This record gives sequence, structure tokens and C-alpha cells, in this order.
Amino acid sequence: MQSFFKRISISVSTSALLTLAFGLCLTALCYASARQIEAESTRLLLQYHASGHTLGAALLPANGMGLDANRRGSLYVLLGGILSSLLAAAYVYQLVSRNSVIARITGERTAALQFANLRLSEDIAARMHNEKSLRLRERIIEVSANAIILCSADAPGYLIEYVNPAFERITGYAAGEVIGQRLEDLQGPEQGRQDMHAIAAALREQREGKAIVRNFRKDGSCYWSELFVAPVRDDGDGPVSHFVVAQYDISTVMRFEQEMEFQARHDILTGLANRALLRERLEQAMAVTRRSGLPLWVVFIDLDRFKFVNDTLGHDAGDSVLKNVAERLRDATREVDTVARLGGDEFVLLLPQHGGGEPGAVTLQRILDAVAQPLQLGEYEFILSCCMGVAVYPDDGQDADTLIKHADIAMYRAKEQGRGHWQFYAASMNAGTLERLGLESELRHALERGQFHLEYQPQLDLASGAVVGMEALLRWTHPQLGRIPPASFIGLAEEMGLIIPIGDWALHTACAQARAWQLAGHGPLRLAVNLSARQFKQKNLLHAVAQALAATGLAAAHLELELTESMVMHDVEQATSIMANLKALGVQLSIDDFGTGYSSLAYLRHFPIDVLKIDKSFVSDIAHGDDAAIVRAIISLAHSLRLKVIAEGVETAQQLAFLREHGCDQMQGYLFSRPLTAAAFEELLLERKLLPA
Repeated sequence: MQSFFKRISISVSTSALLTLAFGLCLTALCYASARQIEAESTRLLLQYHASGHTLGAALLPANGMGLDANRRGSLYVLLGGILSSLLAAAYVYQLVSRNSVIARITGERTAALQFANLRLSEDIAARMHNEKSLRLRERIIEVSANAIILCSADAPGYLIEYVNPAFERITGYAAGEVIGQRLEDLQGPEQGRQDMHAIAAALREQREGKAIVRNFRKDGSCYWSELFVAPVRDDGDGPVSHFVVAQYDISTVMRFEQEMEFQARHDILTGLANRALLRERLEQAMAVTRRSGLPLWVVFIDLDRFKFVNDTLGHDAGDSVLKNVAERLRDATREVDTVARLGGDEFVLLLPQHGGGEPGAVTLQRILDAVAQPLQLGEYEFILSCCMGVAVYPDDGQDADTLIKHADIAMYRAKEQGRGHWQFYAASMNAGTLERLGLESELRHALERGQFHLEYQPQLDLASGAVVGMEALLRWTHPQLGRIPPASFIGLAEEMGLIIPIGDWALHTACAQARAWQLAGHGPLRLAVNLSARQFKQKNLLHAVAQALAATGLAAAHLELELTESMVMHDVEQATSIMANLKALGVQLSIDDFGTGYSSLAYLRHFPIDVLKIDKSFVSDIAHGDDAAIVRAIISLAHSLRLKVIAEGVETAQQLAFLREHGCDQMQGYLFSRPLTAAAFEELLLERKLLPA
């Protein structure tokens, strides 16, 4: 609008100037016309006078007077035109001034109107934003997963004025049922209300507060919630008019925390107390025992043959056994007793307030009988047993760790007596355990320190009496402990997992020595090397054997690997596969200690073996009827399967004669030679000593 008036003002000013210029031009034109008329009149009069008309002469003065009048008329026209032009210019100027004032006023009012419109637009936008925010907040409250409660700030009731749909969903109460009710009534029945001092104090002091409380739904069910209360003030800083309460249902979190706490203190598989809870209860029981003076028994339990169940039927069956045993232990003990599982098949019992003698022995026997009940796993029935070690507080230890350790030691001593035994701890047992721990520590470093060596026992052909091979035997000589029997460390190395690197070293060393004797001209001697159960099951067994043969140059046909009967019968399918792979390398296989296990002839005839080795326990008692019959049967069985037979532990001429009489192929034993060092064995080969005829 302002620009429009500005354009008008400019146009009017231009028009005023044009009007003034046009008026002046018109005045000048009129004046020029008047002057021309005057000149023409004068010329006509002069002509007339010159023609001699007297009458005109008479009239000449009068005509002169007309000329003056004409001049005056021209002057009047000029003045009138100038005056008219000035008046027109003045009018135009006045009009331009008026338009300028109008344009200025209009511009000012237009600017004011635009500013007002801008402020109005801003106010409308702010109002719309606030309304949108309010609608959004209302919507958020409506769709919130947490309960929102608006209550009055008037004490003492703090009456409820609004609840959102989440409150109705969580509590089961409709809005109409709680609006107008007191806030504390939401806690449920008065007898079930929790301590709400924190919330009550926040309401009383008109400040923020929070608490974790237990609430009850309309149907009476319990749930846990976390309450947050905050005051709502009028105009931001005015007095408190309402309180808003946010209620978070934390039942799931509470259940999760309780479950986590339970799992932290209990065995997940069986639900029994774990090591942490066992220690806690043992500390409490010891405190009670110190006051009462009655002894406390700590019983360490280990299942017999559990590994067999795990390995044959799988870990699911093993878990089923553990859960079943846990239930039997609960049933065989009292409520005041504690049953705990430490891991694997190891359990610990806390039996407080047991005196010495019959009551305790009856309890232990009841536990043995409970565990020994037949257990059905699918189509198989198992008869379990266990061994128990007992440590008594305070005689056998003053703290939890010592008591458990001593009960464990007593349990191992009970295992030495056979299955289904229990044993009290004695101080002498600890010495043996400490000795075993020391042996474990030394065994870890024996290989790297070069403390192992091999001895070789000759194997002879009974027909010719000549040495045809040798069995490599592992020996350990400690610089301080001296010569340590194989029975003391072979099983220990198996338990500790050290038998694999030790076995690899023994295989490589024996192959290198056998090849060296062959190169020295002592003939194609056959080398027999024992494999432990852990070695037999290792994934890289085939690679380890092939690498030893390749590295030493020994032909595979000159290597015989000895496997125990129990080893191959533990998992027949797996054992058959492993033996087939070994046979593919070209090595020979023998079953060691045959007759002491539980071989099935149906499986034996399918095993890719070359030799059966009669256990020395049968050879030593060969004079007795039963053992003699067993030896004859083994020889006959082997020959029927086209296998060779070698007897170990031959120490007397009578034993030798019996073996020769019944067709045994080979023998080894003290009758001919004890195990020898490599140097001594080479001397024996040089002597070419033969077996007596």
C-alpha cells in the first residue's frame, strides 16, 4: 500500500510541473496572438487613412484609443495566463503535499498493522504449538506403559482426580472405581500395606519422593512397583495444587533379581546349594556348634562310575542322573541339613548336631542305600554307588575351606577301598595328599627338565627263543625324590592332561631308538608302545603317529601300538574307527591286559588288531586250574581269529613250559630280562642271547 501511494505522489508532482508548463505556454500563445491582432489592426487603419477618407481621419483618435485597449487586452491575457498557471501549480502542489501526508500516514499505519499481524501470527503459532504440546503430553500420558496418577494436594486424603489407562491395566481397577478415593487406598488391604514413610514424608513436605512398594491388584494378586511422587504448582512457582504419581511395575525386574540371587547361591541343574551358599551355611553351622558343643559333620560325596554314564549315554543322561541323585539326597537328610553340589558329580552334606556313634553312621548308611537304588535311564537300568568322606568340626578343621578339603581327602581314601564306602578323615591322610600335590607340581616340569627316560623289555619268540621286539616303558627319575614308580605318576599324568605331551615324547624317542638299532644291523625289531586312553581319543593321534614315523624313518610295519581292553570297549564304534585309521598307516595293533576287562567276542572279531596280550595276573597264577583254563582259552581264541598271542610277566620255567605247550607265540618277563636302558638293551642284542629251551 505504501509503495502504491508513493507511486501516486510521484505521478501527481509530474502532472503539476506539466500543468504549469502548459499554462505558461498557453499564455505566451495568447499573448502572441493578441499582439498579432493589434499589429494587423494598426496596419489596416494606416491603409485606410492613406486612401484619403476624411471620415476615417476623423475617427483616427478613436482608433488610437482602440490600439491601447488591444495592448491592455494582450497584457490582461498574459497576466491571466500567468495567474492561472500559478494557481494551477499551487493547486497541484497542495494536492501533492496532501498525497504525501496521506502516503506517510498510510505507510505508518500499514507498518503498524503488519507488525500487529506479525505479533498475532507469532501468538497464534505459539498457542498452536502449546496446544499441540499439551495434546502430545496428554497422549503420552494416555499411551504410557506406566501408571500415572493425579491427586489433590489437600491432606490428609490426597484424593485421586485422574488415572491413565495403564493404571487400569496394571491394577485391574477402572478409573471410576478409584477417582475420589484416597491415595493410600491403592496399597490394597490395610494388613498388606507396606511401609510408605518416604512417600508420606514427600507428600507432607510437598517435595519429590520415591519408594519401592508391594501393591495388590483388584483380584488380590501381588505386584511390585516403584513409585515417584512430584508436586505440581500453579503458575510454575505458585502453591502446590496437585501431586503427580508415576507408578512403574517392576515385578519382572524383582523376579529376575530374585532368580539371579537364587542362581548365585544355588546350583542351576539340581537346585541345591552351591559353593557360595554352602560356605555361608557352614559358617553359620560352625557358630551354632561353638555354642551348643555338638559336633558338625561335613560329608563329601562322589558318585562311582558317573563318567561311564556320561560317556556312554551322553550328557543329557548324566544331567538326569545328577538331578535324581540330588532328590535322593534331599529325601535321605533332614530339613536342618544342607545338601550342596560343588560341580560334576561332587556333593557336600552339612549334618549338624550329630553325636558320635550310631546316629551318624545310620544317616550315612541311609544315604548310601538311597543312592544305590536302581535308576532307569531309557531302556537301561543303572545301579549307582558313591563314596563318602567325613570331616568333623572342630576336630578336623577350624574353617570352612579346611573342613571341605579334609572331607574330600577322606573321600579319596574311601575310594581306594572300593565302591560304596565311607571314611572319616584322619591327620595321616593329609600327609599323603600333600605328597600327591607335591608330585603333581614336579610332574608338570619333569618333561621339560629331561627327567623322563625309556627302558625296553625284550619280547621273544617262543619257537626260536630269539629277541623279536621290545616294549618301550616310561620311567621317571627325580633328582631329589629318586626313581618314581610308573603306578605313582602315569594315572596322575592322565588326570592332569600331561600324558599327551609325555606320550608324544615317548613315541618319538622309542621310534628313533628302534630305527637306530635297525641301522646298526640288529634286524627288523618290532617296537611296542603303550597308548593311554586320553592319547587314544585325541583328535590328532593319527597325525602324531605319522609324524613320529616320518621324523625317525621307522617303517610303520615295525611299530605296534598297545591298547587296553577297557579303552577299546568304552566306545566300540569310535574305537573301531580310530583303529581302522591307524591300520591305514600300516602300524600293528595289540590288545593289552586281555582278559581283565569285558570284551565281547562279537566286537573282538571285527577289531582290526594283530596281537592279543595275556595279562600277567593270569600268567602268575597259571598253575591254578581257573587261570590255566583262561590262558588256554585266550590262546585258542586268538589263533581262531588268526591273531598272535604274547604273554607278559613270565617269571618261571614252569610258566614258560605251559605257554610253549599250549602254543603261545611270544613272551616277555623277568625270566629272560627285566626292562633295560637303551645301552643295556643294545648289549643284550650284541650277545644274541636266546631263551632257554
